[in-house]
Amino acid sequence: MKFEKSEILRNLPKQFFANLVIKVNKKIAEGIDVINLGQGNPDKQTPEYIVKSTQKWVASPQSHKYSLFRGQPDFKQAIADFYQEKYQTIFDPEKEVAVLGGSKTGLVELPLALMNPGDVFLLPDPGYPDYWSGATLGQVTFEKVPLLKENNFLPDLKSIPEELAKKAKFFYINYPNNPTGATATREFYEELVAWAKKYEVGIISDFAYGAIGFDGERPLSFMEIPGAKDVGIEFYTFSKTFNMAGWR
Repeated sequence: MKFEKSEILRNLPKQFFANLVIKVNKKIAEGIDVINLGQGNPDKQTPEYIVKSTQKWVASPQSHKYSLFRGQPDFKQAIADFYQEKYQTIFDPEKEVAVLGGSKTGLVELPLALMNPGDVFLLPDPGYPDYWSGATLGQVTFEKVPLLKENNFLPDLKSIPEELAKKAKFFYINYPNNPTGATATREFYEELVAWAKKYEVGIISDFAYGAIGFDGERPLSFMEIPGAKDVGIEFYTFSKTFNMAGWR
């Protein structure tokens, strides 16, 4: 007996990183010294205090039951405290903090939760390939917004046709940016908040690389901008900040 893939699964983009790993491993097998700039896979260990705490709680019977549907209150409070300390942004831990199995899960499945077939969202080009998978799963339409060197790899909001801006439901942004390495300025984020309010477009900030800065510069969180909470949400991740990519 043979079962065919669903139409949605057949239309999914090929997994970019899986294919890249195959190519890299082939080169390594040929004896080539490869510096892999593909996946953002941490090359440092998870901090010892996290490992020891996890070892303790794995042994606790409290950890052997189903978790709470909306996350542990003390964990969500810790996340709210982290954002207040790092980014001077106050969140209600019960109403404004959600715990996911990984930020990728949220980014890919957001169209399933908040969009309907035929809705439009804007994606940065170049950008994280799995954003496109979310569009396919949610059966929604996406339009690419170019990130150009002459604009410091920031979207030129003025170049987005007004007709498209009015149609768009969400706009994904990612700073510090993968793959360009660009960072967002406060001026750009302020302009983005005003643009989002004008066209009623939700901003989805993929802040996966929020902990990575250079020359003493701390990356700016979209949530630090006045009015940002009114128009958008932000995804943060333990994978990059705490070297926990494999812990999922």
